Amino acid sequence: MDIVVQREALLKPLQAVSGVVEKKQTLPVLSNVLLTIKDNHLRLTGTDLEIELIGFVPLESQSSASVCTVSARKLFDICRTLPEACQLRLSIEKNYLVVRAGESCFMLNTLPAEDFPNLDASDYPVEFNLKQSSLKNLLLKTYFAMGQQDVRHYLNGTYLDISKQSITCVAADGHRLALASLSDDEIGAAEARIILPRKSVLELMRLLDSDGESKVKIQVGDNRAQFVTADFIFTTKLINAQYPDYNRLIPKGTITATGDREAIKQALTRASILSNEKFRGVRFQLEPNTLRITANNSDREQAEEAVALEYGGNSMEIGFNVAYLLDVVSAVTTRAIRYVFSGPNDGVRIEAVDGDNCIYVVMPMRL
Repeated sequence: MDIVVQREALLKPLQAVSGVVEKKQTLPVLSNVLLTIKDNHLRLTGTDLEIELIGFVPLESQSSASVCTVSARKLFDICRTLPEACQLRLSIEKNYLVVRAGESCFMLNTLPAEDFPNLDASDYPVEFNLKQSSLKNLLLKTYFAMGQQDVRHYLNGTYLDISKQSITCVAADGHRLALASLSDDEIGAAEARIILPRKSVLELMRLLDSDGESKVKIQVGDNRAQFVTADFIFTTKLINAQYPDYNRLIPKGTITATGDREAIKQALTRASILSNEKFRGVRFQLEPNTLRITANNSDREQAEEAVALEYGGNSMEIGFNVAYLLDVVSAVTTRAIRYVFSGPNDGVRIEAVDGDNCIYVVMPMRL
């Protein structure tokens, strides 16, 4: 290996791959990035045995095939702290990767490439394309409702229901549910129902483009899924479990209250300052055309907010975790938001008005 690359060309994929590598590893080689020269590209591969990310750096000149592994963190820190727009020369000398930039020179230990694990090749019978921005938008509108270290391991991820030229994204943790969907002709006849692990969802959100027309090829196998773009190949194991019927978890209430999303968000934000730091509870008091939000804490401090709503029902009082409500109003992008109640002891369904195809459910809490 003896190649020259621009710092910026190497830094972006190296940063992405370093994010996949676990900081604490039982196998030393898992803290390394695999560098492979092939087809006039430098391929950077990182894995934690559950997910694998491959990034690409085009080379300006031909170079013979070569492979080695080196510490992902150390190589990234070196590139990050070097001056902008500098050229890096990478070469193998004995058992070291030597990185030269101007008057700087670094010698990094390598480990045998044959010890680096690759996720086994899989067949992917389901395949379709989607805009990167569309997939990222689905994940952004739902990821916050995923479980964290829940004993019901199927909740520690996001469920993708792919069928009938549409894709529905669902996340739930037992206290709340988030659902977003879209239709796209490019999905075609593809059908799959998979659960992406939490870490995979967070990594994908970081990798996918937010705008533009660039596509991602989504491939689904029995226990793996792969996401391929011009910049990376991301492979993840799937959570092997049956996801509950999410449609049964959505309440069918008929008591509606509609208001300005930004006004509600600001009121919730202010009220949350004086909510109990542990339980984060706020009280909703619905009155004709008014929503009163109150919060108090163990220091006997209290906050009260009033927001105008289109509501013509009877007076009702119900408690919620304010952090859950703030997650929803932050994810929705429409001007107006609708709350649909069944009663003071049931969960509330929250919907965007005239826009986002998403539904949220937040269960009540006793205050």
